[in-house]
Amino acid sequence: MKFTKILHAAASLSAAALIGAGAAQAAERLSLSTWGSPKHFQVEKFVPVFEKLLEEKSGGEFRMKTFMGGEMLKQQFVASGIPQGTVDISLTTLDNWSGQVPEVSILTTPLWTHSMEWTRDNMKPGNPVFDYFDAKFRDAGAVIIALFDIGPPVLSSNFEVTGPESFEGKAIRVYSKGSGIVVQALGGAPTIMGVGDVYSGLQRGTVDGALGGLGGAVGLKHYEVTDHMFMPNGVLGTLLHGYVMNKDKFDSLSPEQQDQLMSAATEARDQMQQFGIDSTEKLVQVVRDSGNTVTAAKPGTPLWDAFATKLEPLADDARATYPAELVELIAAK
Repeated sequence: MKFTKILHAAASLSAAALIGAGAAQAAERLSLSTWGSPKHFQVEKFVPVFEKLLEEKSGGEFRMKTFMGGEMLKQQFVASGIPQGTVDISLTTLDNWSGQVPEVSILTTPLWTHSMEWTRDNMKPGNPVFDYFDAKFRDAGAVIIALFDIGPPVLSSNFEVTGPESFEGKAIRVYSKGSGIVVQALGGAPTIMGVGDVYSGLQRGTVDGALGGLGGAVGLKHYEVTDHMFMPNGVLGTLLHGYVMNKDKFDSLSPEQQDQLMSAATEARDQMQQFGIDSTEKLVQVVRDSGNTVTAAKPGTPLWDAFATKLEPLADDARATYPAELVELIAAK
């Protein structure tokens, strides 16, 4: 009798072990890639929160493997790597997708005048602008799981900006086709350069200045190799970033898992976006404390108006180039 009980107990333990092993095998494994500074709030304040929320919401059904600093996918290759399945999820600059989704370049034109606060409150699933771009990305093999604004691009440079003419003849690092068009309109020479190469490019004089996000410029210490920072405050367009996911992988998830993933991404994004808003002045002060001169073009000032006037033909071209539906969505308050 005792031997029979022992066999039954052993069988029960074996069954439990098999069930446990099966559950472990059933855990959905996801890979996530970022680039740039791991200390940038778009990474540091999003990834750990997203992972924690996804684990909580799914009851541990997901397992995440994270690759930082462009280890798996560099910034400029996200638009090809995500549809190909190089990784499941990646940080991205939206305008890097202009080859597959031409409409995203409207974000770098003077037509985009929305603040970071507007983005925080509106650029979520269910919002017309978010859903418009998500539909386009799905056609390109990706799903947008989060959109956020890291603030208008700033120019880290070794020349002072006193007006649009300051750009003439200068080699300027740009991060996308759209930002390159803006620099060209100002008389500059745009140079596509990955975020990891900007510091050395400024240090060696390969470029005279570099456009990019404020958080990245501070996190990667561009102020160590420059003398000036220009803050256009949106007159040169903005920097919408996001996290995108391979569409086939997303579609392979159950509807419940998709909801869990999107909910976790949205909550993490909300927290990260607010942190970015709250951190702007602190980041600018780091640049000032380094000895760099900070010049800001604020709406209504002569400097802002000079750039707006110079770029008005570009704005007119954008209105004529992009779909009327999108132009109307972007203009809506």
